[in-house]
Amino acid sequence: MEVYLELLNITLWYKSLLALIIFSGIRYLYKNFILCLLRRLTATTALKYDEEILAAFEKPINLILWIGGLYVAIALTPVYNASLEAFDSKVLRSSFAICFFWGLYNLSSTTHMFMTHLLNKAGIRSEDAVSNLFATIIRILIVMMAFVTVAKEWNYDISAFIASLGIGSLAVALAAKDALANVFGSLIIILDKPFVTGDWISANGQEGVVEKVTFRSTCLRTFPNELVYIPNSLLSNAPITNFTRREKRRINFTIGLTYDTTSEQMEAFVTRVRNYLAAQEDIQKDDIRVHFQNYGGSSLDVQITCYAHTNAAMVYLDIVQRINLEIMHIMEEVGVSCAFPSTSIYFENALQQQQSMGQSPVSEKPAAPEPLKRS
Repeated sequence: MEVYLELLNITLWYKSLLALIIFSGIRYLYKNFILCLLRRLTATTALKYDEEILAAFEKPINLILWIGGLYVAIALTPVYNASLEAFDSKVLRSSFAICFFWGLYNLSSTTHMFMTHLLNKAGIRSEDAVSNLFATIIRILIVMMAFVTVAKEWNYDISAFIASLGIGSLAVALAAKDALANVFGSLIIILDKPFVTGDWISANGQEGVVEKVTFRSTCLRTFPNELVYIPNSLLSNAPITNFTRREKRRINFTIGLTYDTTSEQMEAFVTRVRNYLAAQEDIQKDDIRVHFQNYGGSSLDVQITCYAHTNAAMVYLDIVQRINLEIMHIMEEVGVSCAFPSTSIYFENALQQQQSMGQSPVSEKPAAPEPLKRS
């Protein structure tokens, strides 16, 4: 009875109450002054994600101050003993670990922006689903690390938990084999960078412009304006032709001139076409080939090959049109024309030919057939 009366003495609790008051004041200063000062500092710094870091750890730090004040207040009470000290120490360390991983969990929400920034730096303009999946994976890892840390602090055996994770991972891997293949295929695309959003590619029998890249598939907008979703597992193992990354585009065609073209006209035509191409700024100068190539079945074939300094389809078509129009002007000025497939057929009168050669004419009346003989 005397012990209980002694505990009721207020003088034995003033240290504990004073600790609560002090930590309450610290929490008040932190919420109303220190955070405001830190926000002003982050607004003036050149760091990109300092405001997100401050927002992520704002509530965990507030909780740590509250738990710390409560721990100190309990430690200064007259009823505090060795058994409570061991228990309170575990609670304090577990609380600090939870608050730390809580801050990391909140920070992983900025992983969306951070991951998008990293992918853009790497030349991959990914979709939101890709970055959100990265953030989800990181959050799962943070929760698992927090659980293992707290369990280890309370002397729980985590080997069974780790083994169950291995078995569960194996089951998930077997059940979602195709999905995981697509995920790894998307990682290969992100790291290897065979294309980015907006590129004109041809892969897996499909050709079009890349609209988006997700962890499951790549979306192509074909030229008939259709959307084609190709699984990333197929793209990672298939040849990919990226037309957008061409530094130059080949212009190659054959012009067939008529057989009444003279050698002087042919030489003048070839020279003028070659000089015109060499004078164009958007045509590569060191790889222009204009030659009278061969005698065709119904035309004299001139082979024209050059390269345009562009990878844009519309610009390329404009260059080809300008070259074709100029070749038409050159043909008109030189006096040549294009040939078309034709066949000449010559008929001769056999009777007149025999008379001119002094031979006896051949009767035009056909001989009567001999009667069939029966045995």
